[in-house]
Amino acid sequence: MATAVKRGDSYKITASCGYHRIISSCLGKAVKWSYIPYNPAVNAELPKMPKHEAAYLDEAEARELLTLLHKEPIKYRAMITFDLLSGLRRGELLGLRWRDVDFENQTITIVNTLNYAPGAGVYVDTPKNATSARPLKLSPTAFSMLLEYKRWQDDQRDACGDYWKDTVGRVFTGDDGAPVFPDSLTKWFSAFVKRSGLPDVHIHSLRHTYASLMIADGTPLVVISRRLGHAQVSTTANIYSHVIASADEKAAQISEKFADVVSPTAGTQITELPKKRRGTA
Repeated sequence: MATAVKRGDSYKITASCGYHRIISSCLGKAVKWSYIPYNPAVNAELPKMPKHEAAYLDEAEARELLTLLHKEPIKYRAMITFDLLSGLRRGELLGLRWRDVDFENQTITIVNTLNYAPGAGVYVDTPKNATSARPLKLSPTAFSMLLEYKRWQDDQRDACGDYWKDTVGRVFTGDDGAPVFPDSLTKWFSAFVKRSGLPDVHIHSLRHTYASLMIADGTPLVVISRRLGHAQVSTTANIYSHVIASADEKAAQISEKFADVVSPTAGTQITELPKKRRGTA
């Protein structure tokens, strides 16, 4: 089941940290180009991020979401479905180009991101960190969705002719080939969730759902961390600590499948603990 997400101040703090990252990146380029001697944003004191559990859907809820998407326009259905099946960040999803997609080997490569910042508008950037630039092997289902979407996009390109706006071969575009405005995807998904009666989740919850399902399936944490593009496995462990704890509780019950052959009383509720002998700790 989806977990609750704190809103308001926590989102403002998250936005502040995002703006700092953008400003710091710009100033870093200015240092590299010798316009300024150092990056003043490096020593900026950032607000502490509030700790809260990542909101995600369980398997049944994810299945319901994918079923409901069949009634939606394919440009949105494809983006949401592919995001759930790949665990990409929003910027990574929108920055994906067809040249980064290998249908034969069923892999994609994260090379750049498409982001938005007030004053700067929509811009292309490099991935969040060195480990974010990564190849990803995905399921045949994910590539089947891409093929269906590509047929729609090819028809749109033919219909628009010279008015087609895409010049870099982006995977996900608007009806006329224009880049997808990041916040427009977020707003569409929020409205879809609300009118569909789904748990109160947001666009980033698709990434959390992808990770949570892998954890529940017993995928090693180091593999999950690499697929998510986290710089350290500890980052993955911290974000999904509550999911890991739940999976650990489930794992502890695996040996119960042997209860019937271990002892006639095995698997029954323990109502009385053994008494400690004097002198023992």
